[in-house]
Amino acid sequence: MRAPSSTITAHTNSTYRIAPSRIHRSSTSLPSPPSTKLLMQTHATLLRSGEIHDAIIAGKLISNIANSHPSNLPYALTFLSHPTNIPINAFAWNSLIRGFAHSASPENSISLYRRMLADGFFPNNYTYPFLLKASSYLEDRRVGLSLHATIIRRGLDGMDPFIQTSLINFHAVLVSVDTARQLFDESLVRDVTSWNALIKGYVACGQHMNAIYMFQAMQDCGPICGDEITMLSVVSACAHLGALEMGRWVHSYIERNRLVLNLNLGTALINMYAKCGEIDSAKSLFWEMQEKDVRTWSVMINGLAIHGHAKESLVLFAEMQRFGVVPDSVTITALLIACSHGGMVERGRTIFSRMRMDYGIEPTIEHYGCIVGLLGRAGKLDEALALIRRSSLKPDIVLWGSLLVDCMVHKNIGMGEIVVKEILKLDPSNAGAHVFLSNMYATSGKWDVVQEVRNFMKEQMIHKPPGSSLIEVNGVVHEFLSGDSSHPQFDGIYKMLDEICRLVSLKGHKPLVGGVSFDINDEDREVCLSQHSEKLAVAFGLISTNPGSVIRIIKNLRICRDCHAVMKLVSEAFGRIIIVRDCNRFHHFSKGSCSCGDYW
Repeated sequence: MRAPSSTITAHTNSTYRIAPSRIHRSSTSLPSPPSTKLLMQTHATLLRSGEIHDAIIAGKLISNIANSHPSNLPYALTFLSHPTNIPINAFAWNSLIRGFAHSASPENSISLYRRMLADGFFPNNYTYPFLLKASSYLEDRRVGLSLHATIIRRGLDGMDPFIQTSLINFHAVLVSVDTARQLFDESLVRDVTSWNALIKGYVACGQHMNAIYMFQAMQDCGPICGDEITMLSVVSACAHLGALEMGRWVHSYIERNRLVLNLNLGTALINMYAKCGEIDSAKSLFWEMQEKDVRTWSVMINGLAIHGHAKESLVLFAEMQRFGVVPDSVTITALLIACSHGGMVERGRTIFSRMRMDYGIEPTIEHYGCIVGLLGRAGKLDEALALIRRSSLKPDIVLWGSLLVDCMVHKNIGMGEIVVKEILKLDPSNAGAHVFLSNMYATSGKWDVVQEVRNFMKEQMIHKPPGSSLIEVNGVVHEFLSGDSSHPQFDGIYKMLDEICRLVSLKGHKPLVGGVSFDINDEDREVCLSQHSEKLAVAFGLISTNPGSVIRIIKNLRICRDCHAVMKLVSEAFGRIIIVRDCNRFHHFSKGSCSCGDYW
């Protein structure tokens, strides 16, 4: 089975092929680590026989103790208290450093390294990978960069694949993924671990297109085979981009190469299908999985919630409880999202008020954000504000922002002004708050104040994030910005856009300019509306896909009222199903209506 022509592009013509490869998994299980009792018996035996004075034997014993279980690390450290009786070599130091690097206190690895140097021992190529791992866990750039400098000074950079991979991982996680890429390109030996470090780094910093590109490049390199870590990163990137065709190919890659579909991979694939708009595929995979944990159930409940299947989410939650799976904080968040999108105010109130009593879960700021969104969307703005005020948790920008959106929807300018002031206390440069103020004052005809707000934004270089939409066509992900004219098919897209405007106008649609800045005239506002990124994306989809096929669009912001109205009319005029995922939920447009019922 050939891979799709999976180019991830922002309007480039480059194409990268994904070649199939094989993943071999050993069915042999690893031996269990020795018990503490057995280790102590071995220690006693070596003491009696005198073999403990052999540096190699002592080193192996220390290694077994240090890496058997984190609880044995204090026991392993006692060997450093008897340097005259028990010889300690670099292998023993490395074992201790490794043990602490994987423990709950990785800072002890750095302390041991300093003690190792103070005692006159020389680190080797096995020492630094664990120290860099500890630095990554600690999120300590200073220590990691110092270690990198030491590695260069000792001439170990570029010479050892383990060190190089650890450096790639450290820089990708904490410093710069571009530096990580440079180190990767300089590597003489690249194994799956070094590829994974860079792919994960791209995902972590939001460069999902580059993550998939690296996976494609890995396939082209020949015998390098992806593993579970590779697949988790690539599936995550597909989910973010809404790259369904690529995600399906990755799923078949996993099956074709007999990679075990364990809890992690299965749950990631369910999430990918849900985030790519294929909720039926997500449900099928969910029920096919023999083993499910609370994460799997929560991902499926959330997937149903964001697609607007509120009642089905609650039914699945009841089924989860029937199976004896205990919900966690994420599950409750998914349930509250379902209630919010379904307008189920009373059910949401009950879940929120009883979560501590029924499930022993303390409400977090995320839960408050969900219930505030539920109340605000239902027009109960006073209740939502009162809930924020009496919360024991300090409200953050996301919580206030949720209420601000609902103030806009319900045109409650007075409360909106209160919320904006709270947001600006936390973040004086918040673009959304300033834009709301500008539009609010413009509504009242206070153009002098509008100009003040706009001038302040310009002086402080505060910019509203541009609207961006992604659409995958024939395995290629295209990105559009509002007013974009950079696409190679620019002429065809804008011709189709004109045709869309003509057809929706014939159906009586008048541009809803209320959501556009008030300091430009009506004609300019209509032009601005007509060139929103999701409209460009749907126009491209109409000219680039077969009649009757589904068009899927990923939007970075909340879809505006005008685009929502136009998408309904386009679905009817062209006989298409259009699925749009905005920053809050999915909208399934079909035959002139939307799955959200105009409640979003």
